[in-house]
Formats: sequence, C-alpha cells, structure tokens
Amino acid sequence: MSTSSNYDLAPAETAPARSLVPKNPSYPQRVHVSQRPELEATLRRWDARIAEARRKLDVLGQSAERPKYDRLYAQMLGARDQLSEAVRRMPMEAGYLFEEDEHKLHEAVAALERLFRKWG
Repeated sequence: MSTSSNYDLAPAETAPARSLVPKNPSYPQRVHVSQRPELEATLRRWDARIAEARRKLDVLGQSAERPKYDRLYAQMLGARDQLSEAVRRMPMEAGYLFEEDEHKLHEAVAALERLFRKWG
C-alpha cells in the first residue's frame, strides 16, 4: 500500500534556499532593531530609580504619609509596565505600529517624571 499522494512536498534538494525566497514587498522592513540597546538602557535607568523609591518607601515605615507614597509607588509600577511593554515591542515594529509604541514610551516616561516630582 502506497502512502504517497499528489500533495507530497517537493524533496528538500529541489526547494529554493531561504535567501532566494522572495519577500513580500508590502511587508515593511524592521529598521528599528538597532535601537534595542538604547531602549533597554532607558528601561534600566527607570528601574533603578523605581528601586530607589522602593527603598525609601521601606524606610518610611508606617507614617501618616505612607498611603500617599504607596499610591505613587503603585502608579510608578504601572507606568514602568507600560514603558517595559513599549521597549519590548518597538524594535520589531514598523510604520505606524512603531510610532504608536514610541508614543506610549514617551507617555510612560512623562508619567514617571511627574510621579517622581510628586515623590519629592
């Protein structure tokens, strides 16, 4: 009993090499991959500042100001998550998707700057 059919794939030796396979011209090139180290450095800087705020929060103890600082710290973490998501996505995006993530990154940085001004 034969298991071959008309739908068998071509043998590997007749398949074109990967570099010879034409690319879809309508698919935009990823031109922002080289920005990954810079974006990750930005995230690390904010992580360090947030960690410093956490240490200050730990030292603060149970003072009357604690709820205010707890809320600000939680907001910092939310903005940091938004920043992290943008940093993760941006290098692989193209066109308007990159611009959208770049906008989110700038908004997250602006939010963190506002929060740290309130932090004191």
